[in-house]
Amino acid sequence: MPVRDDVEGPIAFARARVFDGEDFHDDWTVVVDGARIAAAGPGVEPPPGAHVVAREGVTLTPGLIDTHVHLGLHLPSLVLASGVTTVRDLGWPLDRVAALQHQDGPRVLFAGPMLTAPRGYPTRASWAPKGTGREVDHRTARAAVAELAEAGACVIKVAQEPRAGPLLAHGTLEVIAEEARKHGLGVASHVGSLEQLDLAIEAGVTELAHGLWSDEEIPDETLRLMDAAGVTLIPTLHIHPHPARIDAVARYHAIGGRIVYGTDMGNEPIPPGFDVEEATLMLDAGMSTADVLRAATSAAADLLGLPDAGRIRAGARADVALFNGDASADLRALGRPIVVLRAGAMVLA
Repeated sequence: MPVRDDVEGPIAFARARVFDGEDFHDDWTVVVDGARIAAAGPGVEPPPGAHVVAREGVTLTPGLIDTHVHLGLHLPSLVLASGVTTVRDLGWPLDRVAALQHQDGPRVLFAGPMLTAPRGYPTRASWAPKGTGREVDHRTARAAVAELAEAGACVIKVAQEPRAGPLLAHGTLEVIAEEARKHGLGVASHVGSLEQLDLAIEAGVTELAHGLWSDEEIPDETLRLMDAAGVTLIPTLHIHPHPARIDAVARYHAIGGRIVYGTDMGNEPIPPGFDVEEATLMLDAGMSTADVLRAATSAAADLLGLPDAGRIRAGARADVALFNGDASADLRALGRPIVVLRAGAMVLA
């Protein structure tokens, strides 16, 4: 979708229903001036000369954030036009990462290649270009983490998939987590079994990139250990909506574990943009509408270390999305974008 260059000066979304990253509010006006939000709240007046967007029956949200994508498998412009203004790519060759950061797509953070055992997942996966997996052992893992950090990775991704090749040794996982901490980075893992989940927690993994990528039931005690360790769960339920996976999200949510929105976008059947089915499955797991939206805005921004994203407030980056419908009553409204702003630039949806 094109970025409009015919809208000059401030943009005001007048008297709208607004989700500000924490909760819903009625009759708010949000003013964008350049790349930042200038004002937001009840009683705010559009400034003289502003381009005013005033529509009934709509919802304004912060730009949505997907914490698990493979953007090279989709058109970035379609992702942005859906209202997803920030993504984190969790597995792509480092020499291709720059090509993901298109001017007509969302803001892109990245992990680069997954660290894996020699011949481990995803080195032989059909979806993964050469270089999506980087083979390491205890002797080379520390240098690999340091190189990824130097290249700008925002997280280190590891593969623990026993059904698709050899596995990283537990000591290697510990080295990766230790070196990542030195660089101020977390470790996100594709974990394919309960046994590997236990090793991930012990080693210091900070995120589960799919929850548990298995149909096994996670014991309550393991969920409590995850919560105590501050492990973030990224459900990616739509790509594999097994009841055990939905139940794990429900039980983790019930004990207060951190859950953020992420889809594995790029792989089937995930669409290029906000995935309404993923959001609906999160509702099925007992999360409220506001919980799901926080998971896709403020909670995701906090995980990614983006204090200027995921919230509608004065001074925040002007990433916002306007949807047709009342999202507080029906999250499927988030599948009907009208206008998207990326750093204040208006995108036609």
